[in-house]
Amino acid sequence: MPSQWGMKDRITVNDLGNGKFLLNFTSEEDLSSVLRQGPFHFNFCMFVLVRWEPIVHDDYPWIVLFKVQVIGLPLPLWTDTNLRNIGARLGHVHVDSLDVAEGSMLIDVDSRKPLKFSRKVESKDGDEVTIEIKYEKLFKHCSTCGMLTHEKDHCPSSDVRSRLQTQTERPGIFTRIINDQGKINKHI
Repeated sequence: MPSQWGMKDRITVNDLGNGKFLLNFTSEEDLSSVLRQGPFHFNFCMFVLVRWEPIVHDDYPWIVLFKVQVIGLPLPLWTDTNLRNIGARLGHVHVDSLDVAEGSMLIDVDSRKPLKFSRKVESKDGDEVTIEIKYEKLFKHCSTCGMLTHEKDHCPSSDVRSRLQTQTERPGIFTRIINDQGKINKHI
């Protein structure tokens, strides 16, 4: 990645284990420039860069910066305030990043929570419309539950549903036996 950023000779990398790396930049300007470009992709995987903090949580870093675009918002609702309110429901909006003409903003998203891809908004007339939320550079996420931690094929929600479905469809789980007196007994 340092060579892709044009900073091969200005960044050193240390492997910290557990899928984490420490990148040392020679200048604050280089670091800021790279951080604004994320999230990143390498070998069909998304990764994020964050400023170093001495935190040892396994799921750190959990804040991911996304450029988000709102699609389908009716023109009368297309205001600075409304876009900020929509963004605030997705995460922390970077105030200076709002582009009303494009309907986009930079948002810090908590990756421990599911992403939201649509929202219902109500106009002053009481009409309700569903808007679409597009995350720029989003790659490999679960389209079932919205989490960034896995893909659809590995979704725990799908596993639970399919296990329940399998259990209810399995023949012979409840067998009815009519006893000598004509009563129906349930046996597992």
